[in-house]
Amino acid sequence: MAFLPALRGALGLTAKSAPLETKSLELDAGHTSWSGMLARLRDPRRAWPVERAVLEGMERVVWVFKSVNAIAGHASRLPIERVLIQSDGEREVIADDPLARLLNVGVANKLEKGPQLRKRLSGQVLLSPAGTFVEVSTSRRGHPIGLDLLPPGRTRPVPGFGGNLLSHFETITPDGRRRTIDPEKVIWFRDPHPLDPFRGITPMEAAGLSVDLDFLARLYNATFLRNDGRPGGVIGIDGEVEDDEMERIQGIFGKGAHEAGKLTVLQGDLSFIDLAAKPRDMAYADLARISKEEILAAFGVPESILGNASGRTFDNAAQEEHQFWTHTMLPHLSLLATGWDTDHEDNAVYEFNTDSIEVLQRAKKQRREEAREEVDAGLISLDEYRAIAGYDPVDLPHTRALYVAQGKTPIPTRDEDAVALGIAPPEEPAAGGIPEGELGERPPTGRSAAAAGDDDGAEENALSRLRNLFSDTSEEENSAEAADAGPTAAGDQSEDEGVQVEAKRPRGRRQTKGSLGATPSELVEALLQLGGRFVGRTVARLESPKHRKGTRHFVAQYKVDTRVGTNALDVARIMPVQAWQAEAEQVVLPVLAVAAAAMAGGGMEAHDTAMTAAAAVGEEFGRVVEAVRGAVEELDQAGAPMEEIVQAVREVDLSDWATAATIELPI
Repeated sequence: MAFLPALRGALGLTAKSAPLETKSLELDAGHTSWSGMLARLRDPRRAWPVERAVLEGMERVVWVFKSVNAIAGHASRLPIERVLIQSDGEREVIADDPLARLLNVGVANKLEKGPQLRKRLSGQVLLSPAGTFVEVSTSRRGHPIGLDLLPPGRTRPVPGFGGNLLSHFETITPDGRRRTIDPEKVIWFRDPHPLDPFRGITPMEAAGLSVDLDFLARLYNATFLRNDGRPGGVIGIDGEVEDDEMERIQGIFGKGAHEAGKLTVLQGDLSFIDLAAKPRDMAYADLARISKEEILAAFGVPESILGNASGRTFDNAAQEEHQFWTHTMLPHLSLLATGWDTDHEDNAVYEFNTDSIEVLQRAKKQRREEAREEVDAGLISLDEYRAIAGYDPVDLPHTRALYVAQGKTPIPTRDEDAVALGIAPPEEPAAGGIPEGELGERPPTGRSAAAAGDDDGAEENALSRLRNLFSDTSEEENSAEAADAGPTAAGDQSEDEGVQVEAKRPRGRRQTKGSLGATPSELVEALLQLGGRFVGRTVARLESPKHRKGTRHFVAQYKVDTRVGTNALDVARIMPVQAWQAEAEQVVLPVLAVAAAAMAGGGMEAHDTAMTAAAAVGEEFGRVVEAVRGAVEELDQAGAPMEEIVQAVREVDLSDWATAATIELPI
């Protein structure tokens, strides 16, 4: 270790080992520095600490330097962002994140800006088996305002006792003092070691012997050219020669690269011995090539990335670039991004923005090309293609329709689009001006008149609505009247706690020859299981800290806990309507398909009927979710505690709704 020799004992670097056999190498007085280096290189069992990796690897072997510089350089120039992942999979970049701003354009410390610190960080991750340690300085509000890279050779994690794996970090300052640091203030980056959780693993440990071979091969050739005094052959003289004459003859043969291979002719009886280069001397090229390939393979950097694309076609060079970014850079970037993400309670993560990397956009480009072919074949709609391409859907009848290849005839994907596309005639109003109903009981979606009073009245009204949402409706009367009045009759309307609950039959529903008649147990059971999952997931999300973060319901763990706020519960994330609607369609479709096939004898008509009925059930269940969402939102706004809101959701019973929805379902 080159720094502070007095600290070697403190760091435990003076451990005694068994004596090793050594051999001397005589060099002239001008090259005594090489002898110490060669003595260190004789032991192949040595580890590769970060100091040795930098001194003997990066600073002396060109392939190590170029590999580390390429990976660290690419990682430091990519912007890092904090991305919020919505429940529906949408990704939203959080603007003005303090840590992202500090890493991209801010001043990390007195000596470095963010990109410079990130380049050193990547280099240390690649070279330091102990890992890389970043000390974070925060403001009073907990926002990072400074980042410092601790020396990896003088910093170590200290294990705790019992179940505490990590007690603290310990580093040694340049003046020799030991300094302990709280783990909350240190971010530890490392490529995990498969056996030891307190250290990492680096490419230098796998390619260490190749690094030594490459350096020694070059050192051998440089030393040979510097000291070689061999002529092209050796000349022997018969008889004895005076000392002065011998010195004169030796002086004729100079040393160094300029004198190598020179042949001198002398008078007298002479003999000639050929000392031309032997095959082992010519093996340097193969040794250097093999060492280079092994080093580049360990770091995962093709030679074309380093600037040498000779001997490669454009396709081969492009494929090497693709492999470099997908197999080397993306895992390295993921390792760094997950290290910065220390808050695991929310759905926000740190990611590197790779939109500027053209080679990584090929997969997206290929997917867009496939999607365009699917649009031409009539497999997906224009709105679905826009979602794949990253555009917002237009949501018009013509963009929701499917266009088959024969004549580009639009096929509506919704019943109400048929009229707009000119496929079906306009609907006429039902006799007596009574609109056609929707499927099953329609739960309330808005605040009732009784809930417009003070907060106590609003809380009690919302709680009562949520508890009695599906318990006192008259499904039997609705089903009986619907059976007598026919497919276009409207169901009864009942009022519970000042909220209207409508029982209507779906609009524009296609009728077939048969009907389900009595309540099928399979469909009711499927809807009950769906309702149970809805209640269970909603309760779990309400009790989850990440959904309560930033609201009054978050339980403070410190005296000043910034995670406690005044925001309202994000009921859209807790109960996503579209996700539950899609799940309801998937749940009931197999049951409806079997029933429709039995009634209509199979075929496309039965399939279309089942799809239409499943979509109707999904829409109705979406209204159920909206009703529960509205009641939970009112309870939250009225100041109800989380325990009361959770208990109200637990008491939601969907059995009556499932029975009514099944009876009112015409197939």
